[in-house]
Amino acid sequence: MRPVEVRGPADRIPPDELTRLGPVSYGWVAVPDRVSGPTPIVVLCHERYGVVRHTVELTERFAEAGFVAIAPDFYADMDLTGQHERLPDIGDAAALRHLDAAISHARSVSAAAAESPVAVLGICRTGSFGIVADASRDDIAAVIMLYGGAQPREYQVGELRSTPYPDLIKAGAAPVLGIWGEKDHTMSVEDVRALRGHLEDARRTYEFMMYPDLPHGWLNDTMPGRFRAEQAAETFDLMVRWLGTTMSETPAADVSWRFTSTIAADYEFAANTRLH
Repeated sequence: MRPVEVRGPADRIPPDELTRLGPVSYGWVAVPDRVSGPTPIVVLCHERYGVVRHTVELTERFAEAGFVAIAPDFYADMDLTGQHERLPDIGDAAALRHLDAAISHARSVSAAAAESPVAVLGICRTGSFGIVADASRDDIAAVIMLYGGAQPREYQVGELRSTPYPDLIKAGAAPVLGIWGEKDHTMSVEDVRALRGHLEDARRTYEFMMYPDLPHGWLNDTMPGRFRAEQAAETFDLMVRWLGTTMSETPAADVSWRFTSTIAADYEFAANTRLH
């Protein structure tokens, strides 16, 4: 793993520590030490803090698992002077600009990835970016949503999103892996069920996992109030295993729906709180 200065969970990595991906795009790039044969690409979309230490470490872990991994900075071309924790929302057009640059760069860094399938992992605020990419590109083979992509704001049409979310879902075809926690304060179990309905309406294959008792952001070990070591390890293994299966197979003619969920009988979304 390339060294990165230790910073807090919301301290962005500056552009001079990132790789230029295009005219206005930067990101963290990690390539497996040994490559044999075609190597799939994972584009990791950061949380609302931007590219931070957790983003870097997660990207490096995907490379160690055998993927060409790249994490574009979706704030690279924004003036964020004076802003720290609450960074602006990212529109679909801007997201696509950086996603396209990231995928092009990933294909150029290794001959083994030149024609490889692409997975897009959206986390938290960027949870829907895999859906957005899949609606516009024909090389997206897998979409992962990690505690994101189901929030009510995803359905708002306006300056940030001109195409309704259900229409974006219908425009793509890649299988979707969605992973959430019961105690997430940003979206409810009902929100996840609504997303499931849209995927089923679009006849898209999905696998959803709803973990009991987990808060938003449990994979992030730089946030002690949220991090859950055992479930974090299980979640990462699930993503790698699912990607290995999904990206190595010829797209299936059939559609598969799987939703594994464990929640309390007296579940109340209003009782969920934000942890740090």
